[in-house]
Amino acid sequence: MKAAFTICSLNYLSLALTLKKSIQKTNPELPFFIFLADKLNGVISDESIIEIEDIQIPQTQFKTLTETYNIIEFNTALKPFIIEYLDQNKGFTSLIYLDPDIVVYDQLDSVWNELVNGEFILTPHMIKPVDQAELDYLTLGTINTGVFNLGFIGIQLTDSSRKIISWWKNHLLHYGHNNILNGEFYDQKVMNLLPVFSDKTIISRNFGLNVAEWNLHERKLSKVDGNFFVNEHYPLVFFHFSGVKMTSAAENSQNNIQFKRIQSDPLSELLNEYIACNIENGFEQLKNIPCHYKLRPNIHRASRWEIYKYKLKSWLKSK
Repeated sequence: MKAAFTICSLNYLSLALTLKKSIQKTNPELPFFIFLADKLNGVISDESIIEIEDIQIPQTQFKTLTETYNIIEFNTALKPFIIEYLDQNKGFTSLIYLDPDIVVYDQLDSVWNELVNGEFILTPHMIKPVDQAELDYLTLGTINTGVFNLGFIGIQLTDSSRKIISWWKNHLLHYGHNNILNGEFYDQKVMNLLPVFSDKTIISRNFGLNVAEWNLHERKLSKVDGNFFVNEHYPLVFFHFSGVKMTSAAENSQNNIQFKRIQSDPLSELLNEYIACNIENGFEQLKNIPCHYKLRPNIHRASRWEIYKYKLKSWLKSK
């Protein structure tokens, strides 16, 4: 049995609903779940949403996750726990995970077909060497944060892949921070080891999978008869809108190095449609809703005051 899923908190729910709409349009028979790392509290009613407490992660492990991580780390660390839940409680043995800031534009058959003879399928951040000095930062960023982008992973559940998922789960109880100097980058960097641990790991070189700002230098977008293509020959299967601001294509192109370099009509169309769909799905109403769980502040984004308040509350709690 096949299924796809994503994970988000309420502040990213408009993105997850946009992803859901794209899957319903392109893959209408595919079961799709939104796992909410939060509490709904009556904000919305949607049959695809499952609150994270409903998968019954053991209390000690859940406490560790909520006390250890900020909101992004918490969301990403939940991935293997959810994979086990969908396997053991729902009976799904072929799974696709997609980040909430992804939109699917074509059938996912190419992914399922590559996964037939494998246990995992991954997409590298880039497929070809960078040959422009001004883009060397992309290569260095990939080395620092992980060869593969874990905004997507395909999984075929077997005895051996289940053991790896269990190991990944236990690892992420403690080592899923954004701490590059310590060898950690969310759930992602450690999966550099996946092709070593499983000789049935498929590294996809399909240019139409996981197109994003970090690989636009090697992926030229075009539109023919209403369908998007990459490098003329590859149907655009899904685009990863990581870092996109919900303003306009023009403003994103001014503030994003890669978007500015690659400006094109197809890219502008994708960006504008994505922004409009998120606004329609309640982005403005949802974006500032705080997470139900008292997580650590994100030191890469939080203000000094937010960090101070968290440390003060932690100190008072210890007394």
